[in-house]
Amino acid sequence: MRATSAFLRAHVRKIEPEIAFKNLFGADRAGETVLRAATNPATVAGATWAGPLAHATVSQTVVEMVSASAAAALVAAGMKLDFDRLASIHAPGRLVDGSDAGSWVVEGAPVSVRVQRITSGTTLTPCKLVVINAATREQIESSNIEEVSRALLLESMALALDTAVFGTQPAGNSPAGILNGVSGLTGIAGGGLAALEGDIKALITALVAVGAGRAPSIVCNPIQATAIKLLASPKFDLPVWPSNAIPAGEVIMVEPSSFASAFAPTPEFEVSGHALLQFQDAPTQDPMAGTPTKSVWQADMTAWKTTLRAAWGMRAPHVAFVTGATW
Repeated sequence: MRATSAFLRAHVRKIEPEIAFKNLFGADRAGETVLRAATNPATVAGATWAGPLAHATVSQTVVEMVSASAAAALVAAGMKLDFDRLASIHAPGRLVDGSDAGSWVVEGAPVSVRVQRITSGTTLTPCKLVVINAATREQIESSNIEEVSRALLLESMALALDTAVFGTQPAGNSPAGILNGVSGLTGIAGGGLAALEGDIKALITALVAVGAGRAPSIVCNPIQATAIKLLASPKFDLPVWPSNAIPAGEVIMVEPSSFASAFAPTPEFEVSGHALLQFQDAPTQDPMAGTPTKSVWQADMTAWKTTLRAAWGMRAPHVAFVTGATW
């Protein structure tokens, strides 16, 4: 995001991006690495990525989103993979049973040989979250664009990420939501602590039935998250991640260790002062058929595109959810 700001300022003032970056943010080696990477956007088919320092920068972006995004918290707690120029990653699942560890034997007795049971798991195929923004030269020159752009991108990306990760949609423009194909449970009627206890127990039971339940986390609307704090004992120790993307009354329980995700090491930034854009959120394939269509060069504007490639999936069906919670 700082690299985006530096590119915008450099484009308007006709200076090198590195100079604009130092003027805006001073010494920031990680940021400068991303800035250099952004000059030639990384793609799945690209020969190289931006290097380990850029990896740390993107990880920090996800960490900063944790306070606003339940999905970012799940990403941080789950299995994190790296595309590393691969078009897709197969993340095998597992079916854990105590018998897989073998049998207890006395000295000299034969030892059993067992096959580790690996399930099909999930295949992570990258999709991209893309947005184009535009602003006039005067707005970029006279505003604190780094703070404004950073806040807007973090908040909007957090909501978009939560909506996709905790959705029921099949794989398509975005990876499949983790609730895709999962049948919801009906919340216990009556409200209060009894309903809360019944719903949590039903969710745990559903996870235990498929071999999970060791260290689950709860994702829910802020209304239910607040209710848990008010009704449950202070000793209630399951992590609770609130999200405005979750409908009121819906409560999700997921095993983070069974969630796998991969993000491209560097976001892609492109800045243009000569683009022809359709200024609408549902553009057509024909740029001249869109309404309104505007030349950013003619209007003395600058447009910038931010792209984040990501993929996620459940390695095992260790997720359950309740709808119609009454507490």
